[in-house]
Amino acid sequence: MMMKKAAAAFGLSVLLLSGCSLVDEANNTLTYATDMTEFLNETQQFASEVPALLENAASNPSLAADVEAQLENMQQQINDVQQMDAPVIAEGVHSRLLDYSTQLEEGIQEAMSKVESGVLDPAAIFENTDLLQTVQELQELRNSIEQLGQ
Repeated sequence: MMMKKAAAAFGLSVLLLSGCSLVDEANNTLTYATDMTEFLNETQQFASEVPALLENAASNPSLAADVEAQLENMQQQINDVQQMDAPVIAEGVHSRLLDYSTQLEEGIQEAMSKVESGVLDPAAIFENTDLLQTVQELQELRNSIEQLGQ
């Protein structure tokens, strides 16, 4: 009799603990989906603002610091994403997101070096980089990420 109670108590505790881990995993997935959606929104905003900011900086070089700040901010966002741990359910989409973020990071570094050397023409900045195309490819992951949060 004592053995059955012990087994039942053990089974109940395992069930409760596994239930907690399921709730934790669901919360982690929701947090991940929210954070990644925010990152995608920021990359989209970056891609829409930076070309115009570069055009303004080309005619007003004092705005070059604003361009550099935008590039550095996006670089920090990428670093934050690359440090995140993805929930198990999101590993596939996270792997693709990391690939795109690495491409984005390379494009930003290239753009940063051009801006620092005085190049402010958007065509010259984005020439030979897939920076804006990579942002578009990142956006294509949006549906997969948003489905994680549901």
